[in-house]
Amino acid sequence: MAAQKPVIACNSGGPVETVEHEVTGFLCDPTPSDFSKAMFKLLSDNELAVRMGREACHHVSQTFSTKKFGDQLNHYVLDSYHHRFE
Repeated sequence: MAAQKPVIACNSGGPVETVEHEVTGFLCDPTPSDFSKAMFKLLSDNELAVRMGREACHHVSQTFSTKKFGDQLNHYVLDSYHHRFE
């Protein structure tokens, strides 16, 4: 996703939390048919592939950057600290 490429992944586990279906890529059932349909969509529509790739890169930078993780960790630490001393 950071390389501006849409993702084709199984509709389970980690990808469900990271891939936005039909926005940053495709979440598929783990079957050759589902994966081939998603691949065909991207291969037959270059504009769609480019648009999804841009969205994927933007999503990664906004959601999984070092700054974002640091901000979330800081929030959890401060929240825990404040709850401990209430």
